[in-house]
Amino acid sequence: MTALSHREAYSSEPELEAYALIKQINSMLDTYNRYDLRDENLTVPQFAILSHATLEGVPLSEISAQMLCDNSNLTGIVDRLIAKGLVERRPDPRDRRVSLICLTPSGIEKLRRLRPRYHDSVSRRMRSLSQTEVQQLRDLLQTLYQGLQASSEVPGERSELEHC
Repeated sequence: MTALSHREAYSSEPELEAYALIKQINSMLDTYNRYDLRDENLTVPQFAILSHATLEGVPLSEISAQMLCDNSNLTGIVDRLIAKGLVERRPDPRDRRVSLICLTPSGIEKLRRLRPRYHDSVSRRMRSLSQTEVQQLRDLLQTLYQGLQASSEVPGERSELEHC
């Protein structure tokens, strides 16, 4: 008996094959994103935080929820962005226990330059799909995402999701 290839092993189980493809695509996209950001002296999580931050400020807890990370995982990343002069941490005037992550003028300028290139890169990577297929894919992934959020497999734990 010969060994089965990865794809052959999962071909009789569409859920496993779809799951493996999602993981492979995620890994490829992450590699592409790291490559795109290398000349900007930014990591993918740093770019994500910049993308979520605003001039007025966003609570770190809100950014961490959007990025599926604990605040503690993002603290060092925010500290490095502060050292680069791209964001600053301010207390929330409504609740001094809350830290707001605020874009600096340098952070706004960096995003102004990066966003169009990022959008172009994403468009190029999705080019093999028609607009209808992109919408269908988005809808299917949104359904899967909502189902995973509602899942009670790991109640109260996010450690499996933390990839920052």
